[in-house]
Amino acid sequence: MTRAVRFPRGVLAAVSMLFVSAPVLYTQQAPAPAAPHDAAYYAFRNATTQPPPHPDTPVFKLSDDYPHSPPHPLSEKCPAAECPWLYVDVNFDPTFPKDGKSIESPKWHGQNWDVYLQDILNYVKEGQTSDLNNTDGWRIEVNHHTRWYNVPWMAYDSTAGREYVHGTTNERTAQLAELIGPEHSPHALLTMAGESDACKTKYPWGFESWSVGYYNEYGGYVLGRSIPATGVPQMSEYLGTPVPAGLPFPQGTVVVKILTSSVPPECVPYLAGSPAWQIDRHAYSQAHGYACEREVQISHVVQMDVAVTDSRSPIGWVYGTFAYDGAVPGTTFWDHLVPVGLQWGSDPWTFPAVPRGSSLPLQQSVLNDDIQTFQHLGCMGRLAGPVDNPQSSCTSCHASAYAMPRGAITTMGTNAPPSFGFSGMCEEYSQENANYFQNQEAPQGFPGGLFPGVVTMDTSLQLAVAFTQYGQFNTDHHPARCVDPNQITPPAPREAALARGRE
Repeated sequence: MTRAVRFPRGVLAAVSMLFVSAPVLYTQQAPAPAAPHDAAYYAFRNATTQPPPHPDTPVFKLSDDYPHSPPHPLSEKCPAAECPWLYVDVNFDPTFPKDGKSIESPKWHGQNWDVYLQDILNYVKEGQTSDLNNTDGWRIEVNHHTRWYNVPWMAYDSTAGREYVHGTTNERTAQLAELIGPEHSPHALLTMAGESDACKTKYPWGFESWSVGYYNEYGGYVLGRSIPATGVPQMSEYLGTPVPAGLPFPQGTVVVKILTSSVPPECVPYLAGSPAWQIDRHAYSQAHGYACEREVQISHVVQMDVAVTDSRSPIGWVYGTFAYDGAVPGTTFWDHLVPVGLQWGSDPWTFPAVPRGSSLPLQQSVLNDDIQTFQHLGCMGRLAGPVDNPQSSCTSCHASAYAMPRGAITTMGTNAPPSFGFSGMCEEYSQENANYFQNQEAPQGFPGGLFPGVVTMDTSLQLAVAFTQYGQFNTDHHPARCVDPNQITPPAPREAALARGRE
C-alpha cells in the first residue's frame, strides 16, 4: 500500500525539473473573487518575500517573457549547430542476455556518452561567467537575447518557495553521509574524519539544499502555453489524452538546474573554491535547527543537473548530472564541474522493479568511472547527484511528475504518485517499486493505475509544483502560513543514520 506523503497545504515539495500539442483548450476554474490577490499575482511574483529597500545582494527577477513561437518549426529536428547532442552516435537500446551470455552496463568512454554530455554542457555554459559568481548568478541572456526561462508559481509557498536573491527554492535536506561517503563512518552522518567534532557540534540538523531551474526557448514556449498571463494553468489534448497545454516538450528543449547546499567546504573538502551564493534561506540554530524565519546566508554550488529531449530515448528525455570537485585541475568553475553520468530510463528489469534473482545489470544509466569524489548515486547504482535521494534516481523521480488538473488539490501518495519516497523504496521487490521504476513517455499515465485523476507533466517536477500550487490557491485563495522545516524533514536518528553509513 502506498504511504501518503502529505505535505502541509502550501508546502513546496522538493523540486528538480521539466515540456506541444493540439490547440483545444479547457478553461480551468477561476479563482474566487474574494481572493486578496489574483492567480497572476501569485504565479508571476519574483519571490515569496520582497527584498529590503536597499538590498546588498543580487535581486532575482522571474524570467517569464515566454516566446510566442519556438525557435524552429516543431516538425523539424533541432539543427546540429544548436543541438549537437542530438547528432551524437549513441545507442539507447538495452541489451538482454542471449544464449547464456552475460551482459554489461553501458560504458562512459568508447560509446560517445561522454561526448553527448559534454555537448550539452557546452550549450548550457554559453554566456555564463567563468566562475558562476554570486553577483551575476545565472545569466538568462545569451548573445543578446533571452535563452533561459523560469517556471511560474514557485513563489507561492511560504515555507519553501522562491527566495529573492537567486530565485532558488528549498529542496530536501542533505545529510553529510550523502556527500562524503560511508567510508568515514562512524562520522558519516554529521562530519568527516579530521574535523568531525566541529561539524557534528555545529550542524546536528544536516544541511539545506536550495536550487533554481531554467528552461531554454523551446521549454519557455511550452511554459507560456501551459501557464499564460492569467496565471491559470491551461489544458489541451495530445494523442487523445488530456495534458497541460503545449505538452509534450519538443525536441530541442534543454533544462538546467543549479543546486546549492549550506554545507561548508571545511566539512566537505572537495567543495573548496565552489561558488558561494547568497541565499535568503531558513535561519539556523544548533538547538532548534531550521526555522521559518529567513535570512541571507552563504550556500555553495555543489551540483548541476541538465535534461534534454531526445526522440531516441525510450522516455523522450535524457538526464545528466555534474558534481563540483575543487581537487580537479582547472581555473574556472566549469573546469571543476565533473560529469557523474547520464540516464535515459529507470531500468524496469533491474531490482527493485523485479526480484533480485531476475535482476539484470543497468542498461539505462551510464556512469563516469573516472570521477574521484564520493558519489552515492541512486537505487542500485542508477544515476543520482550528490544532494539527491539515494533511494531513487533522476528519471524515476521525474517520471512521477503528475498533478491534478483544473485547480484540484494534489496530494502525493493519495491522488498523485509519491515522487520523493514511500515505505520500502529500493529496499524490496514490490508493486510500488515496480511502478516507480517503470519507463513511461507522455501522455502515458502513471503505471499501476492507482492515480487515474492526475495528468502527466512530461517529467517536469517544476510544472507539477506549479499545478499543485495553483490547486492550493484555488482552494484556499492565499498561501498557508510557514511550517517549521524541521517538522517536514526531521533529522534522522543518529543510530539509524550511522547504520546506513556502515551498509
